[in-house]
Amino acid sequence: MIHLSTNYSRRIAEATATVFGESPLTVAVQHACQRYEKDIENIESGRGIGALLIAIVGAKGQGKTWAAKQFVRDETIKAMLRSGDLTDDATVRLVWIGPVAPEGLDLDSEIYIPCQASQLAHVGQPYVILDTPGLTDADQRAAKLAKEALSLAPIKLLVIARDQIRAAANLTIAHQIDGAVCIPIISSVEPDELAGGSLESQLGDDVRGLREQLEIMAPRSQLTDEIRVPDFEISGNEAASSQVFLSGILDRLNQLGVTKLTLRNARELRVQSTNERLQSDVAGLIAAELPQLSEAVDELNHETAQLPQRVLASLLGSEEVLETGVRLRLRARLVTDTALLWFPYRTVLSTLNLTQGAWDRVMLALSGSVPSLFGALTSWAQNLRQSRGFSNRVQDGVRQHAQQQVEERLRPLCDRFHQAVLKLRPREERSVQREDSTTMRLLGIDELQTRSQAIFDRAIKSHATPLWLTQVLALVGVTLFWALMSAPIIVVYREYFMTSWQVFNGGNPQLDNFPQPTAGLFVTSLLLALLPLAIYCMLVLTWILSRSKVRRIVGGIIVEHEKSMEELRAAKVIQLQFDDELLQQAEFLLNLRK
Repeated sequence: MIHLSTNYSRRIAEATATVFGESPLTVAVQHACQRYEKDIENIESGRGIGALLIAIVGAKGQGKTWAAKQFVRDETIKAMLRSGDLTDDATVRLVWIGPVAPEGLDLDSEIYIPCQASQLAHVGQPYVILDTPGLTDADQRAAKLAKEALSLAPIKLLVIARDQIRAAANLTIAHQIDGAVCIPIISSVEPDELAGGSLESQLGDDVRGLREQLEIMAPRSQLTDEIRVPDFEISGNEAASSQVFLSGILDRLNQLGVTKLTLRNARELRVQSTNERLQSDVAGLIAAELPQLSEAVDELNHETAQLPQRVLASLLGSEEVLETGVRLRLRARLVTDTALLWFPYRTVLSTLNLTQGAWDRVMLALSGSVPSLFGALTSWAQNLRQSRGFSNRVQDGVRQHAQQQVEERLRPLCDRFHQAVLKLRPREERSVQREDSTTMRLLGIDELQTRSQAIFDRAIKSHATPLWLTQVLALVGVTLFWALMSAPIIVVYREYFMTSWQVFNGGNPQLDNFPQPTAGLFVTSLLLALLPLAIYCMLVLTWILSRSKVRRIVGGIIVEHEKSMEELRAAKVIQLQFDDELLQQAEFLLNLRK
């Protein structure tokens, strides 16, 4: 790969190499990046010339060198500047004219002609003239030099012959000088087309058309009014044409008010234009591959955009799983709200709750869903075998389940995307194994769990059995139990008290007179009393946990949960952290066309 120094060009070259491999397309992009770096270097350094640099640019044979001569007062120096229509007279090298020599002068492609400031036309500040070859020169070396020189100077004199004002080459040049200060020079204007001439309106129409095209091709250029230079070969008065040219240049520079701030702003615009030109050039080079690349990227992005919602839906679990969590919490709430005073109703109720709850928690833990957190929290208070460690394992299980869902759903999509992009590479590189640099993780699960717990708690609290009704149900249960259990106890105590009374009154009863009930009596009485109580407790639980009520609660939880998920997604709390180097590089290249 060609060594590149700027971040922008290096990023483009790396992205192209990553996506298209070592293909001819990649080589062409790297060369475009190399030209871009040369342009940036020219803009930033100006070849070390501290004075104002004015470049004369245009197509071949437009009169650029004649324009350069008009700045020079020394006839000896003028004679060194050859101009004309013949091939031997054409400028094929960069010609620097001024009191300061450029840095890094290449004698094979550049000429420096020293000229004191006093021997240059006065424009208000020191300057250096750069005469460039024609951009349309048949000599490829000269044309390349001309193209590279277009980025050097902040002020450019765009010389266009009158008969070439409609030429397409003007638009090509305009695209290359976008961002600079541009002074159009219309050379070889016939007398009839000057002010007061019969063909003035025709020239005016052509100039307006040219300006419109220049503004389109170079929107960031500061375009001044054109200077119309008479054709001295017709008029026979070259001095008058020179005077029109120089006075026009001086007027335009005075209007521009060229200062260091102006030049700095122009430099920033030129850098921005150069960036966009590289972007446009690269987009043009890869245009043929863009549809297939765009299709692969769009397919993957579409699937990844839908993935968080699908994973979240799976985390919430089915309605059946959520119903299990609701029943578990409603039972736990009923037991908690029942005071210890209501013995043994609360004991039987707790026993039934523990028995049923054990199966519920097993189901929730295996589901790997958000409601499993609810079951874990309930287990702290209801199941002595549950510990904080188990709760943490359940919570970690939700995260692991989310990660597993993301990878299972996204990995095949990534593989298909990579296969589609590899088809854009040369055949010999398609089988090269890539390093897996894809990371994927669903963020925001902890916040979702926190909100889910709050939603679940609010739903249970609002639909839980009222405290007064809980106490009434407990009173009925206790009354039922003691109504059956109290009879043998009353009989035993009545006989015990009667025998004791006789002893206190001086009687002589025997020990055998005291009641001696068997344990079987009490066990039988207890079982006979507990059975109706257990049936009553089961009826209470069945009524409290009716299917219609549980479904109503679950429906509300799901609605609130979906609303909360949407809020978290909108706030970017829940998002898919998906980093794939190949996807990032492909998206970067696709963005170059915008």
